Amino acid sequence: MKAEKGFLHWFRNQKLGKKIMYTFAVTSIIPLLVAQVLMLYVISNNMREKVDDLMQIQLAQISERTDLALDVYTNLVYQIYSDNEIIKGIDSYENAQPETRARTYREICGRLQQYGSMTGGIECISIVLTGGQDITYDFGMASAVDNLWSVYQDKTDIGPCRLAQEEGSNMVISPTERIKREGGEERIFHISKQMYDFKDIRKGAIGTVIMSVNESVLNAVCSTARENEEVYTINFITDKDGTILSYPNSFYSGISLSEDRTVEEFVERTGILEGRTIAINQYENQNLGWYFYNAYDENYVLREVRSIQYLTLAIGALLLLAAVFLIFYTVSLIEKSTKSIVAGITEIQRGNLDVQVTVDSKDEMGQIADNFNTMTGKVKGLIEEVKEVTVKQKEAEIRALEAQINPHFLYNTLDSINWMAIEKEEYEISRMVRNLGVILRYSVDKSNKMATVNEMADWLEKYVSLQRMRFNDSFLCEIHVQPEAGRLWIYKLLLQPFIENAIMHGFREIKHGGILRVDILLSENQEELSIIIEDNGKGIPREIAAKYNDPSARWQEEGTSIGLPNAFSRMRMYYGDRASWNVNSIEGVGSVITLKMPAVRKGETIR
Repeated sequence: MKAEKGFLHWFRNQKLGKKIMYTFAVTSIIPLLVAQVLMLYVISNNMREKVDDLMQIQLAQISERTDLALDVYTNLVYQIYSDNEIIKGIDSYENAQPETRARTYREICGRLQQYGSMTGGIECISIVLTGGQDITYDFGMASAVDNLWSVYQDKTDIGPCRLAQEEGSNMVISPTERIKREGGEERIFHISKQMYDFKDIRKGAIGTVIMSVNESVLNAVCSTARENEEVYTINFITDKDGTILSYPNSFYSGISLSEDRTVEEFVERTGILEGRTIAINQYENQNLGWYFYNAYDENYVLREVRSIQYLTLAIGALLLLAAVFLIFYTVSLIEKSTKSIVAGITEIQRGNLDVQVTVDSKDEMGQIADNFNTMTGKVKGLIEEVKEVTVKQKEAEIRALEAQINPHFLYNTLDSINWMAIEKEEYEISRMVRNLGVILRYSVDKSNKMATVNEMADWLEKYVSLQRMRFNDSFLCEIHVQPEAGRLWIYKLLLQPFIENAIMHGFREIKHGGILRVDILLSENQEELSIIIEDNGKGIPREIAAKYNDPSARWQEEGTSIGLPNAFSRMRMYYGDRASWNVNSIEGVGSVITLKMPAVRKGETIR
């Protein structure tokens, strides 16, 4: 007991790095356990892959046996198809008088009976004539009268017959279907092929051979593995459309797999492998277009591997518990120290800068506590300095606010000047003052917000009117807004820099004849707003225009006005990559600036 206390005391006073090293030495068992689990996982996967490979080989063999089994029946169909006596009999039957037709019918049925007796599993052989009549011998009923197709008036409506006609000269194997016979229900698939008179091929098909075979023929090929009367693997066949051709429980033969249900779910629902962990393998027979499936109980096949896994995990769990104990003790020591430090931090958050943190151990947590106490003293001094600086900053802000002029004072003053000009009949001055007031009010009131294009165009006209008065009407300005575009929304002062640039730089030193034209249009797809600003001013040098068109170019702005690069940057900031522009200019002729941006309607946001 004393030795235990001594070890824990020694371990508690070790440096944090050593504690982690000791803990890591114990917890290294965990990576070993993980490695073992991974190894078992790999072994399990390899076993599963080998089982799947064996199942694939088995499915390939079943596919080959199915081909061989079907060859027997397809060969019989070929023999019937090329039997001259049957061909002659068909011709005689169609042309015979009523009193001789029955005899011809019996003779052909006799030939069909001979073919049917060559192998088992044949339920019925029929020859459907082009006129809709049939010559049929039903082996299940042992009758040439009662047969599978008795319910059909026109035998060309039979499914296998239609498929054979669609395929032409090819042989067709129809999927398994359920057919009621003598109060019961049987699963039967069909092999059909059109017949021709080889002496006169040009007259086309003379009929269709249909051989109906019991599904048990396919079921016999697909053997189901059993051990102690318990089924752990099954095989079954479907066609490309998902119709089940053969299943160990023949009740499910002839139905179609549901698209909203997996093959595993279907197999479990049939009850054969219910409650098992099912694995599925699939093999495609290219010749038949059929899919051969194998479903097996994964837990049963891999039961020995599972036992090894459980044993290994149990041993690993015991080792893990030992490692967790030591880790838990280490964490508890660290947690005790950190709680003391966190408590000190909480006191500081409450404003108590006189708090001191005490940690008994001499490891890194103790050093953190000492440094924390030192830092607290320094922070206290810095806070005092910040308070003094904050007081001085507040005083400076108050003085700045006191120095501001209320915009309403300017509006009211301009309004008074306007009325004075009207009283003195200085109407030109009154119009300038009124326009200036509108411009100021539009510019100052939420200048970074949006307004309609019509509102922006109205403001531009007032702005340009003041500029024309300033430059003695040395230029004319035309603003054209397409009606559909006028209802769109645009940032209020987005176009002002372009108009100012055209007036201040384009018309510099021009005394008269200047023309500035602004066209605002909506694109044909109603998704893009185009603004064309055209002037016949001095123009822009080619290299500068090229630099304007380069979004990545960097400019050094000069003067107090907002230059074009700044305006382009605002467009990119507002609209992102959906904004574009183009500057075309010829020195001495003029400039054309085309701006394109997304069409924004009321209530919409820019995406």
